[in-house]
Amino acid sequence: MVRFLLLTIVIIAATLPPVAPTVTAATCAQDVGPGIAPPNATPTKLPGFHASWYGQSGYMRLCPGGTAQATLAYYNSGSLGWVAGRMGEVAYLGTWGSEPGQDQPSILGGDGQLGSPPTGWPRFNRIALQPAPYVGPGQVAWFQFSLRAPSLPGTYRLYVRPLIEGTAWLEDIGVFWQVLVLNPDGTMPIPTPPDPAAVTFRVDAGVNAKDIALVHQGVQHSSAYLEGFVGGTRRKPAIVQVMVTDDTQPYCCLTVGDSFKIVTSNPAWATPPAAAPDTWTADTERTELAAHEFVHLWQYAIGGTACMVGVRWIAEGMAESFAYRSLIVDGLIPAANLDTFTKRQLTTATNHVTLQSLEASFPGNANPFAVSYLAVDRLLAQKGLPAIRDWCARVGGGQEWHQAFAAAFGETTDSFYSRFEAFRAQYTR
Repeated sequence: MVRFLLLTIVIIAATLPPVAPTVTAATCAQDVGPGIAPPNATPTKLPGFHASWYGQSGYMRLCPGGTAQATLAYYNSGSLGWVAGRMGEVAYLGTWGSEPGQDQPSILGGDGQLGSPPTGWPRFNRIALQPAPYVGPGQVAWFQFSLRAPSLPGTYRLYVRPLIEGTAWLEDIGVFWQVLVLNPDGTMPIPTPPDPAAVTFRVDAGVNAKDIALVHQGVQHSSAYLEGFVGGTRRKPAIVQVMVTDDTQPYCCLTVGDSFKIVTSNPAWATPPAAAPDTWTADTERTELAAHEFVHLWQYAIGGTACMVGVRWIAEGMAESFAYRSLIVDGLIPAANLDTFTKRQLTTATNHVTLQSLEASFPGNANPFAVSYLAVDRLLAQKGLPAIRDWCARVGGGQEWHQAFAAAFGETTDSFYSRFEAFRAQYTR
């Protein structure tokens, strides 16, 4: 009898009319990869409410703004049935961690609330409702839901977990959907890996779906760059907190020890001044802000406070350089545009200060981030990125920073300051 019911549900799902993916531009063709077959054997049934993954449709390559339908099957491996319309017994798929997080809105789908696209989900944090009125023990539920690609090309993920609404979240085996958003001309963006395994995201209620996605994007770009070019990403546990408001914090983005915080209502995040028609979009700059803070987390793991805040221009210049480099490598920012932005920052500052003065103070009217970026990116990076990591490790190990500088970069700080000021004068002509 169980086998008969299982086949019946499968056949009903198979007869649903297919939904063809939409194509948003003539130059961009999207596709859905091959599905993932169910396991060879069904799991042992357990008392109570339980679920086991039973297969899914394939990952997607979508054009910006394109849509497609996904299917995810779960086997009822418990002793209790799932009953539609009955609180405490009805099964849903819910959003889970790490991206976008438990009960958080996703940039890939939703009901229009909290910035989620209106793709027909039951709620912004409930991806799909069980497809049949009753799914008994030993039966399979084939959940279906629509996804919409964001406008910014890149790699996006939707982590999924089944639950019995009002009772319990069911088993989680790390199920997620990966959506690769193509460039408008149909070419492949550079894929990014998932979030670093040791990073925990804490997203407060009310955060917009896009902001959640951009924080994840920044961490992913930055971590991939550190892994590929700077000797390895951070692997120690860390916490990333995203919130709408925080009256105790005057900054949009702040790293303290093994955690960083993003406050999305802060003007530096809400209307980032680096965004301009000749540089990059506001969303790209928000991605950079999150990437910048992850570099600070990496600094803390390599060299503690001495590396992360000990010498301000080195710490901030390193975070700016690595963050922007990660976006250039992944195709989000043209290198020439970064030069445009940097020169504008240097020439429009109302307070011209020396690099040496930025060892401890950081006056905003001097545009110190741009000065620090230029020093690290154009001069220290010539020694090789491992040399910058070596400086971090040296000061973290207790070496006096001037001595660590000479050992890592092969010149004294006085010599470097002189060389930098000559370079800056030539650069801004």
